[in-house]
Amino acid sequence: MTETGTGRGEAGLAVQRALNACVGPGGAEQLALAQVRLAWAEVVADARLERGPLTSRVRRVTGGTAHVEASDAMLAQELTLRADALTWAVNERMRGRPGATIVLVGVAVSVGRSGA
Repeated sequence: MTETGTGRGEAGLAVQRALNACVGPGGAEQLALAQVRLAWAEVVADARLERGPLTSRVRRVTGGTAHVEASDAMLAQELTLRADALTWAVNERMRGRPGATIVLVGVAVSVGRSGA
């Protein structure tokens, strides 16, 4: 591991300890999930996959998989086709951000229920 990688890991642990002390044990996890959601929103906006009524959002992350809800079946299909590239782009976007401790390994896309 490089010095930069080691320093980043130590910094991440320091942020996690500080959050635990300030907002409780769930604070670090909530910050990490918020970083994933922010990076997802930025990546899909840059890729022009969010236009008009078409939207998507990360509902949760389990085992490194981002569970994404799309507003439309066509958007869900497009996100599924681009899943590898989107996973890479989200991880790159989060690189170096405070509290961004989640590394995605994949994306699972579903279509949101009407009216939800």
